[in-house]
Amino acid sequence: MSQYVLRAIERTLERPSRQELLESIRSQLELRLEPSPAEVLHEERNSL
Repeated sequence: MSQYVLRAIERTLERPSRQELLESIRSQLELRLEPSPAEVLHEERNSL
């Protein structure tokens, strides 16, 4: 195989699997903003 094809395969294998990505996302802490972005937008729109 050409070096180009071998490198493309290596890059693909280095990437995390779909399952690994989902597990990583689920394990991250949830960020809670106070006030919420929706509340800030609501206040901003009402102040115009």
